[in-house]
Amino acid sequence: MKIKAFILFVICCLLFVVSISGCAPSKKSGPVEKVVEMWVMPNSLNPVTDIEDLLKPFEEKTGIKVKITSVDWGAGWSKITTAATSGDVPDLVQLGSTWVSAITAMGALEEISRESIAKLGGAQTFVPVAWQTSQIEGSGKITAIPWFVDARAVFFRTDAFAKAGINAGNLADWDSFKSSLKKLYDADIVMDGQPMAPLGISGKNDWNVIHSLAPWIWMAGGDFLSPDRKKCVLDSEAAFAGVTYYLGLVKDGFVPTEYLELNTAQVSANFNSGACAMYFDGPYEIRTLTRPESEGGAGGSPTAKNFAVASYPKGPKGKVTFVGGSQLAIFKQGKNKAGAFEVIKYLTSKKPQVDYAKATGFLPARKDAFSDPFFAADQHRKIFKDAVFYGRTYPSIPAWGLLEPILTRRFGIMWDYVLSGSDYNPEKIREQLKLAKQEVEAVLNQK
Repeated sequence: MKIKAFILFVICCLLFVVSISGCAPSKKSGPVEKVVEMWVMPNSLNPVTDIEDLLKPFEEKTGIKVKITSVDWGAGWSKITTAATSGDVPDLVQLGSTWVSAITAMGALEEISRESIAKLGGAQTFVPVAWQTSQIEGSGKITAIPWFVDARAVFFRTDAFAKAGINAGNLADWDSFKSSLKKLYDADIVMDGQPMAPLGISGKNDWNVIHSLAPWIWMAGGDFLSPDRKKCVLDSEAAFAGVTYYLGLVKDGFVPTEYLELNTAQVSANFNSGACAMYFDGPYEIRTLTRPESEGGAGGSPTAKNFAVASYPKGPKGKVTFVGGSQLAIFKQGKNKAGAFEVIKYLTSKKPQVDYAKATGFLPARKDAFSDPFFAADQHRKIFKDAVFYGRTYPSIPAWGLLEPILTRRFGIMWDYVLSGSDYNPEKIREQLKLAKQEVEAVLNQK
């Protein structure tokens, strides 16, 4: 179905739902007012229990019962958009930060008033890059509130670095980062009888395929879209330089080609087992490495005893990492919108922000939560705290949800080319970036 036709279909469905709901008799206040239906994604190993435990003090104080339903990330987009068009919605929903603008454009989310935002402490309470995705860019209408944040950094084995004669300081910029990889490669390190690759990165089979490439594009001075959001600028020399630097880490032999068939979770498992000396991941990996094996972690392993965290190496135009995360939004057709806002107010207050970070490994969206010793006194988590404030995210425009599949496909073709075994010609990468530009602009130009 063409994009324009799909959008018209969605609008018609929404108008129908609004028309029939407007004719329905209003419900009097009653027991339903004390229940908030909430959909969440699996943010931890025990996604429902962890949030239920977090909400116990809230429920005891307010008398409001929060009914939690876990929705798998893979099915989340389809389930949420279907709910939005049918009107069969929960009161409160977790949205990936890149989803907010598209769901908002469907007319499905309640606008959060200035008075309500003031009750949360105001926009300045939240991490700026997270607040950026709480609305359609330039609209001035807030439709979601930041809940937690995700950022990326470099995890590395300190014992492997010692054998190669390097340290965290040698990861400062692109040149020294590549030199460090070369030293790890030349050291031919074997740990516990297992060869250790210098670096582990995932390829096209990963849900992070765009997130993985984005920092390198930004650090080279490139971007995805022009400032007016009318053009794709992936065909720029800067974007080309960022992409080819990153792909070149594989072509230079620092990453085993078989890793390009893996996703981030599998690369993480390889790092935890000692198969690679470095890889890029989020703060939840710290939780994995400090949690006992009996609880699904890797605590007590050689990696857990010999790991450290460093920021991304600084590129020609600065140091950048991708920052994502999740927001909380209220559906317009929710039955208990007032109760849903009270849940948001509680979950975004300081103590629940810290407690949920401890349970999930993610980062708070509230700035003052970072003053808690859990972050302030931990050298590893401090790296991620800093990353949140120099990181970037994608343009918060409704079309972004349509652009991600295009970018994922084109970046995937690049990885296929790297894996093909043919003589590497960077011009092939440039061709894919030009094709991505054409396809992205076809979407942006839809009326």
